[in-house]
Amino acid sequence: MFLSERVKKAIEGDAGVIAALKGKGRESNWIHFTRTQFNLVARIINKRVSREVIANIDLAGMHLIIGRQQLEKQLLNLRCDNIYDFSRHLGDLREYQVFNWISGKTLQSYWQNGKAKYVKLNVLLVFLQVPFSDWELWQKERNRQTDQYGYSLSRGPASGSGLNKSSLAIIKTYYLGNYFLYYQKTDGSKNIIKTPFILKENENGQIIVKSVSEGHRYSGKVMGIRDGCLYINCQNLDFEEMEQYVFNIGLETKPQVLFGVSNTVSVKNRRAVALKNILVKQQGLDPGFENIQEAEIPFGRKYAMRTEESLVVGHLKQASNNIIITLSCCNLDELEPPDIAY
Repeated sequence: MFLSERVKKAIEGDAGVIAALKGKGRESNWIHFTRTQFNLVARIINKRVSREVIANIDLAGMHLIIGRQQLEKQLLNLRCDNIYDFSRHLGDLREYQVFNWISGKTLQSYWQNGKAKYVKLNVLLVFLQVPFSDWELWQKERNRQTDQYGYSLSRGPASGSGLNKSSLAIIKTYYLGNYFLYYQKTDGSKNIIKTPFILKENENGQIIVKSVSEGHRYSGKVMGIRDGCLYINCQNLDFEEMEQYVFNIGLETKPQVLFGVSNTVSVKNRRAVALKNILVKQQGLDPGFENIQEAEIPFGRKYAMRTEESLVVGHLKQASNNIIITLSCCNLDELEPPDIAY
């Protein structure tokens, strides 16, 4: 992909970059900048990115701004035992020392229509202090390709669809696996459904979802990560119904429990309904996991010891907002409380 005009203009207009370049040459068109000028810009970028990484080491630990092999190489060269030692190393660098997140040569290539790797684009987004929730929006910004003089080469939008590459890599690294899904039934029985919920990669590299809920088979795919949430769409294979999940993940890299909601249709009255969902990740990859039958658990079940199930059932039992059921269509007058006088 090419660096978008939005990112370029944001870097060109950054106060720190402007101050560093002041008096370093009369050329104002970045396309004609020398390597020396880009090296200076890279230094400003790298210093700020290091400060951001020290404040949030997961930026490096989740390989958002540095590749896995490159990070492992740096840990070996710097004799760091773990990512936190690496963070301390960054904090101990002297004023004239800079960790090279991005080079002046790489920056110069971007202003001459060179393609940008996602990790390098993420470095620039960290430098610009773009919120993580907006990264995908900036990454999908339509690019205007230009020649060496800045004139447009193509007016067509950049092509591409499906999962953002950074989002896909994060999901494959940290979120694939077997889960148990827990949620309260909508039939008024005060029972909880516990059923296998599997996230796995298929032969085409897609992240797919398989589950069985209340006797119905669901199959779907992960749509991506946005706003610190994991989005999943599932199709009921037994009748016409779509189920959409949103799970909170933030920057967690070793999730044991994920909380979220699903939007679906209640079986009893066919109304739109939102359910609180709890996913609990299982250890290992049991090949027969998807053949495990769903279970219906009453709130009143007694447990002799502390288990995953007892903890989740206890949590849902104490919550008062496990289910939100919508009303049917009505007239506006029906929304008025009877004891209100105007």
